Amino acid sequence: MACVDIIIPTYNRATVLPETLKSVQAQTFSDWRCFIAEDGKTPETMAAVAPFLKDKRFTYLPGAHAGLPAAPRNRAIQQGNAPFIAFLDDDDLWFPEKLESQIHFMEQHSVCVLVGSDAYRWNGLDPVDCSLERYMQPPFSGKVVFEALASYDFIINSTAVVRRSVLSRTGLLNEAFDIASTEDYEFWLRIAPLGEVWILDEVLAVYRDTPHMSVRAGLTQLKIHKKLASVFDAALRGNGEAPSPLSYAENRHQAHVCRNMRDYHQWKAGSFLNWRYAYFWFASEFRNFWAKRILKNS
Repeated sequence: MACVDIIIPTYNRATVLPETLKSVQAQTFSDWRCFIAEDGKTPETMAAVAPFLKDKRFTYLPGAHAGLPAAPRNRAIQQGNAPFIAFLDDDDLWFPEKLESQIHFMEQHSVCVLVGSDAYRWNGLDPVDCSLERYMQPPFSGKVVFEALASYDFIINSTAVVRRSVLSRTGLLNEAFDIASTEDYEFWLRIAPLGEVWILDEVLAVYRDTPHMSVRAGLTQLKIHKKLASVFDAALRGNGEAPSPLSYAENRHQAHVCRNMRDYHQWKAGSFLNWRYAYFWFASEFRNFWAKRILKNS
């Protein structure tokens, strides 16, 4: 059994996928299996993948076209059995020490259930070096508290490593269409209450940031708020396979944070019930403010 299962969903990226796979093959940590899960089955992708299948650590998994990356991701996750799962988008790159750094950290921090890192933004043309802009501005590293994660998605998908053991309580990624392109964020929100979340103080990946390839292209602010409201609602409900960890009694504070964020984004999205969402969000924030004041003065 390999130590890490690498999950790469792919669709219509045959021209850039080989670069991604080469960055996997170049890892200094070699105890991995890589599942390339195509959303469909095309001769172009098969031709791009074929040279890598000579390395028995690579597995090609074509399947029915679903139109969203969560489906091939889940299909690949279910094929593996490694204690750690690493996610990588089909157009991004890893630096050679990426897995080695993160697996070492996870082995040294048994309560860490999810770890990420910073990445460089890359237009696909310029040289890949430290002159590139960092994804997180300002740069951030360290332990991520749940309230911070609910305010901002600190976890770049292509830097994420999770413990497979959490899947027994979270289930797989949510395949609902209303959270497509943000299903990874919803997944982190369900994982985070189960342990610690960390961002390493290293740039370990390259995020290919080209407008014509972005899954978020064309999203307006209203659409973003509507999608985020759906993300928090889905995190609270779970994905149907297992109840959300946010439903556990010991995680009621995190659930409260998620409900606040759901109501806030519903209000900002201009829901026809926006007065209701605004009322409950502001009322909740008011209660939190006074609770913190009381605790501080007690």
